[in-house]
Amino acid sequence: MTTFIKIILLISISFSSFTFSADSKGKFAVKGAGSHTCSDFIQAAETKSTDYYLYGGWLEGFISSYNQFQPNNFDITPWQTTELMLVLLKRHCKKNTDLRFLSATNSLIKTLFPIRLNTENNLVTIQVSGGKSYYYQEIIMRAKKRLKVLGYLKGELKPTFDQADAIAFATYQKAIGINPSGIPDQQTLVSLFLKSVKQ
Repeated sequence: MTTFIKIILLISISFSSFTFSADSKGKFAVKGAGSHTCSDFIQAAETKSTDYYLYGGWLEGFISSYNQFQPNNFDITPWQTTELMLVLLKRHCKKNTDLRFLSATNSLIKTLFPIRLNTENNLVTIQVSGGKSYYYQEIIMRAKKRLKVLGYLKGELKPTFDQADAIAFATYQKAIGINPSGIPDQQTLVSLFLKSVKQ
């Protein structure tokens, strides 16, 4: 079992159920993919049917709405891709097949809330091996602080990304058994931030 899969399992275990209330009885209408069961979602995910991508679209809409209406929050998924979110939801759903997709999503959002981005943030451009990607400045600083705590970075940390940072990320990635790309990719950030949350 790879390090990444082990981390995904740990996140799945931490899910707890919660819902948002609408009327005086706590009931509200659920539209689209959110009304389907986890069992439906698993089937779509395993066959990669058209419905699977509809779940992804519904999820992105749900997250955008959450970002708009949740107080003290700018982005609940400041570095997590839709693909990663769907992987996490699939693992949770396999243990709760009768759960509605909305409830599973709520559980994941609650788990991620402590590591959200609560205010608007500048973007940092990262260029490694000819590729270019963009990350929130705050996320890069959080990752670098974790690497410093773990001994992979030293000295004053700056909200930029240079060759020394790429080397530090690559060294950490090699240590945990993933591709040492030097880029703070999904596997790397899941590892860094999960450990941060658990401490």
